[in-house]
Amino acid sequence: MQAIQVNRARLKQAMETISAVGATPRGGLHRLALGDADKQARDLLCAWCTQAGYPVRVDRIGSMYARRAGRSEGDPPVLIGSHLDSQPMAGRFDGAVGVVAALEVMRTLDDHGIATHLPIDLVNWTNEEGARFQPPLLASGVFAGAHALEYALSRQDSAGLSVASELERIGYAGAHAAGFPISSYIELHIEQGVVLEQARATIGVVSGFVGIRDTRVSVLGENVHAGPLPMQLRRDALVGAAQMVLAAQEVGLAQSPDARVTVGRLSVPSDSHSIVPGRVDLVLDLRHPDAASLDALQAQLQERFAQIATRLGLSVQFEPYWNYAPIVFAPTLREHIRAAARMHGYPCLDLPSRAGHDALNIARVAPTAMIFIPCLKGISHNESEYASDEDIAAGADVLLAATLAAATQ
Repeated sequence: MQAIQVNRARLKQAMETISAVGATPRGGLHRLALGDADKQARDLLCAWCTQAGYPVRVDRIGSMYARRAGRSEGDPPVLIGSHLDSQPMAGRFDGAVGVVAALEVMRTLDDHGIATHLPIDLVNWTNEEGARFQPPLLASGVFAGAHALEYALSRQDSAGLSVASELERIGYAGAHAAGFPISSYIELHIEQGVVLEQARATIGVVSGFVGIRDTRVSVLGENVHAGPLPMQLRRDALVGAAQMVLAAQEVGLAQSPDARVTVGRLSVPSDSHSIVPGRVDLVLDLRHPDAASLDALQAQLQERFAQIATRLGLSVQFEPYWNYAPIVFAPTLREHIRAAARMHGYPCLDLPSRAGHDALNIARVAPTAMIFIPCLKGISHNESEYASDEDIAAGADVLLAATLAAATQ
């Protein structure tokens, strides 16, 4: 197979143009799902696809699809893409690289007059980030049957606005079914880690997803006035929660390099400087590539938390929040990606994804793979997030070759 390259100038221009929608003064992006900036980005993508001759359709959860026809239109398409929504005040590469590169893949195939047996569909998933509407990976979850459509449409933001009402407001409440047969799915994304950068590799062949498990933890003590009651008689839930956070850090470090243990959300309902907190709620995020090790990590931390609570006269409750088992991606698609990297001379290595992406859901229903490219110092969900033009183009080259291989079988 010839090593065809994407149009670098066109790809760069498209990235710069889409990055201006919702841009922040520090070079980042604030484009929350179904907000005005998301609508502008969707409109821009729709215009690009329509002008290139790729009909756009929108499903009932608002995900956008643009089709490049294949010789066998009756067969399920190869699906490529990612998402255009962002975290608050975040970076401009997370998600958008995968959507813009997917469009460039289809344009480059047109430039070279290459026909594929299977159709190719570009996708922009709704609410991947989950920053405005919980849970994240919402639309891909509906596509894969992990969420009912009615559940997804009923999700509300902090102002009480629902996904359904906001889709109507911005004009993306589509009529197409939220889910259809596909032959395979390939997603290009920045790594959001430092493995590729440290190895001086250009392409990451993603082996699959580590297991991800979030648990809501409630630490219960007693609300009392901060002044009169002696400290030794207090049942201070915040002191207990603080010790649990430190225990989580200790356990996570002890199980390096595979384990990831995070307390990323903590709330104190009493919220007063003059009240000893009687309740603290936190979310414990655990990640590990091995399912049995993830179970053991969960059990160890719950035992440690219970011991801390008992010692301080507190109680602790655990509520499962969300749980994704480890996933291994399709070997054939991974080999397509490796072969594409070799063909172009791009250094590559295999690595797991430690962050959630829409591919996690789609792997439930179709052969799936991901391509990672480096991001500077592994910084993501931050305005300083950065991927070079050269690495983005290399990722698009590999996406092109892998998509072509998948669509011509």
